[in-house]
Amino acid sequence: MIVRSQASVSYAYSLGNLRINNITSSNAVDTEIRTIKLLGKKTASSEFFRPGDAITYNLIITNTGNYTANNVQVEDELVYQKLIEGSFTYAFLENSKSEVKLTAKEGVLLFEIDELRPYEVCVISYRAVVDNIRDTAIDLRSAPTIKSREVSASQTGELLIKQRYAHIECEKKCADFAYVNTEISYLLTLKNTGNTAAYDIEITDQLPQTFELSKEPDAITFNKLNLDIYTFDQKTRLLKIYIDKMEPKETADIVIKGKIVK
Repeated sequence: MIVRSQASVSYAYSLGNLRINNITSSNAVDTEIRTIKLLGKKTASSEFFRPGDAITYNLIITNTGNYTANNVQVEDELVYQKLIEGSFTYAFLENSKSEVKLTAKEGVLLFEIDELRPYEVCVISYRAVVDNIRDTAIDLRSAPTIKSREVSASQTGELLIKQRYAHIECEKKCADFAYVNTEISYLLTLKNTGNTAAYDIEITDQLPQTFELSKEPDAITFNKLNLDIYTFDQKTRLLKIYIDKMEPKETADIVIKGKIVK
């Protein structure tokens, strides 16, 4: 954009008793107004995550001004995650001679773009693996900053990826010894250590080949209540138990009663 400016001077002088008024104008000067406006957006391959997941990130950087931005720097925090080596790539939507360099520091990724011409778009991609986070209340948040040699740093919108998963842990216990044809019990303790409910739970338990399941109504109990949704194969001694749902942090005790017949 070009803006023009010109000055004028009004003055008077006398010729005898006569007053003369006059106006003179300066030369016109033109000024080129240069604007650099860096915009950025960060996207992820998933809205939700669980520990150990690999997530693909895209940083979309553009200059909506009318002048080239030089030495563009994009700084992106990488919290509770680690960069997957060799996953960094970049591309320009139009032909460009610019290059993008990555410097990975502790918890911070710095991307440096040589230059970004007006309305040029650069897409930076990388992958990261989520740490083994123990706290299920932790979500992943990031808001990269962008700056160039000509403009100071500004922040993009925040990207939020929520931690959502169910994880069933199972522990089995029984007595150290038992006698033939006397009752023996197996205790299965289940716990949903995730932060969302688990559905359609199927438990498969390979019992000893000499095990005989009790014929009493309380042969299998779920939290001390008789359980009748199960299958037991007499040939393979394979027991399958079905549970509709377990809420986050819920614990369940399943007791299986029977005896060793020979």
